[in-house]
Amino acid sequence: MIDFDNTMEFLVDIKANKKEIKKELEELYDVDVISIRTMITSKGEKKAAVKLAGDGSANELATTLGLL
Repeated sequence: MIDFDNTMEFLVDIKANKKEIKKELEELYDVDVISIRTMITSKGEKKAAVKLAGDGSANELATTLGLL
């Protein structure tokens, strides 16, 4: 999911912490991460809302991933 404020949501490993999530995203996709919010869904999955630096970075990443 891509929000209007350059934020994307990812399902992540339940054991992953914010530092690990940030490091992996920056290394895998060569993006700059501003902030990460995590939550546990009612299904027991961990979701990370990741805010990216730069205008349109979320759209560019979604295009790279084949989501758009």
